[in-house]
Amino acid sequence: MNSRIPAVSPTRPTARRLICLTLAWDQIPESISMEGGSERILREPVCAILVNTDIGWVLLDTGTDARRFRGPNPDRELYAPAGLPEFLTDGDPLLDALAAHELTPSDIAVAAVSHLHFDHSGGLRHLAEAGVEVCIQRRERDFALTTAGRDDAYLREDYEDPAIRWRILDGDAVIGPGVEAVSTPGHTPGHMSYRITMAESGTWLFAMDAIDLQAGIDLDQVVGTHAVAADAPAVRESHNRLVALAEREGARLVAGHCPVTWPALTAPEGFA
Repeated sequence: MNSRIPAVSPTRPTARRLICLTLAWDQIPESISMEGGSERILREPVCAILVNTDIGWVLLDTGTDARRFRGPNPDRELYAPAGLPEFLTDGDPLLDALAAHELTPSDIAVAAVSHLHFDHSGGLRHLAEAGVEVCIQRRERDFALTTAGRDDAYLREDYEDPAIRWRILDGDAVIGPGVEAVSTPGHTPGHMSYRITMAESGTWLFAMDAIDLQAGIDLDQVVGTHAVAADAPAVRESHNRLVALAEREGARLVAGHCPVTWPALTAPEGFA
């Protein structure tokens, strides 16, 4: 992680508070998260981010729908043979994480999903019920609704609800004051990462699944999976783009499922 934090331009909007959330823990072979990795199983966090801005709270990603992995017949096929995800509470992962900060979905001004794999889309139903606008890349939504399916780790029941208020993005875009989408296709056709600008702690680049592990940054190894074979070159291009952005802007580059670096970022008070 880059520790150099330059002064933020006074003309660039900044956010007020940044809170990193852990919504679950997954059991994932290292080879899935990093090309050339071993088959050893890593206990990886399912991550989401809350950002307080001038328009209110922004939520980035929504975690996994825990209901399909609980009860007498949990869905084991999605995770076999590594094991079922672990949830931090017996309740709903997203609702309980928000409640820990005295928030509900109705307190969210705008949300976004980096991509529509089921460990990122599982809380969309709560945003639909609250009428929250959700940012998504056009290529990602089109792929998810026309081509992708369960074998690709897309579960349509998470995102086909017509009540979801999509805000369609085409490439880099502003999500809210101090919060930007960074187009990083490859892992999925319309994957996006996030740039968050804080007044005190500077610029943060949340790679999400464009780079899963800190080891991928340290060893310059790309993420181990991509949904479309033809997108393999884009995986490397997006990896390189994030690394270059972090270097140019002195930003903290945060890997999206890293069990080593993520826990240290989840202090309840967050970052200013």
